[in-house]
Amino acid sequence: MASLTLIAEPFPDWEAQVQQAAARDLVVALGAMAPRSCSARFLIAKGSPEIPFASAKIQTEQLPLRASLLPLLWQSGTTSRPLDGEFVHSLTPMLPIRARDEDDGSQTSVTIPHSIAWEAPELMGASQARLYRGYVRRAIKHADVLITTTHATARAVHSKYGDHIPVQVMQLAPPTDFLPGDDAAARRAELSLPELYSVTTAMPGELGRLEWLFDALRLNPTLPPLVVVAGLDPLPGVRDANIPTVRVPDDLQHRVTVVRARELADVGAILDGAALLLQPQAYTGTGYTLLAALATGVPVLHSGHDVAAEIVLDAGVEATDAGTFSAEFGRLFRDLEELHRLSVYALDHSRGFTWASTAWQLWEAHANL
Repeated sequence: MASLTLIAEPFPDWEAQVQQAAARDLVVALGAMAPRSCSARFLIAKGSPEIPFASAKIQTEQLPLRASLLPLLWQSGTTSRPLDGEFVHSLTPMLPIRARDEDDGSQTSVTIPHSIAWEAPELMGASQARLYRGYVRRAIKHADVLITTTHATARAVHSKYGDHIPVQVMQLAPPTDFLPGDDAAARRAELSLPELYSVTTAMPGELGRLEWLFDALRLNPTLPPLVVVAGLDPLPGVRDANIPTVRVPDDLQHRVTVVRARELADVGAILDGAALLLQPQAYTGTGYTLLAALATGVPVLHSGHDVAAEIVLDAGVEATDAGTFSAEFGRLFRDLEELHRLSVYALDHSRGFTWASTAWQLWEAHANL
């Protein structure tokens, strides 16, 4: 019986907690979509919480090492030997992998979720960006299947490492924890959010461009309040990243609310109550926030970054500079019919992103090896 092992411990970048949630959703889908006589295995680190899965086709196994040791330890090819002869997948480049004989029965597939490590390494921190790039190079060299989540990321990989690199594009889906639960309204009330608002995950600075939104609010006093999701606390490995603190200017104190999400479900609740997601950033990570927004019918105003544009398509509007972004922000709230139309497009477009589809494609990719 073939078993596909999913690495539950992600690369420790700024999206690590979201990737952990995504891995849980993916293994459930792998179990549900498993071909006859096949199963899935969820590989967690020592000390990580053991998730009870209802499906008999999913088993959880624990590594003898803690998650904090894995990023550096798995750089060594010798540490991958316990997974020799197995089918293995990771949603991030961090997995134990090495050169193997073609007939040893091993199959490894790895997802490269974003290209920030070489496009904007300062956002990750120098050491983490260097480690990420190292894992990507090893995956390119040794993995049987190299996967990206968008064609834009595939193009970035080809631009960096050569067009000869075979890459499959496999869409992901919003983590369940990013979708609104029954307590979404109660969570918004606890966070003291206004009834009508726009939401952003933008940060200050040249890449984060939060200042674009502040300027737009100053130019148009009729715009609704802005909620800035400052995110969850970073893992220890990314605390050297250049993540500036969000400070609201004095003249906007009554129009901007900065929220530190207590857990992932808070993000889902915040997105669910928003009228518009604003993404002025010059970068895009894996895109889970965009996927979650679409799934809750929230349109997106974005800066035209290739990944964001590919995920959002006609469920959003592109504005590539500060002036245009401000103008489109104001226009969307003057034209509520347009905002509603984009919301319908978002819900319709979101139906194409499911973990069942991702799991089926992953099983198919391994079946074709």
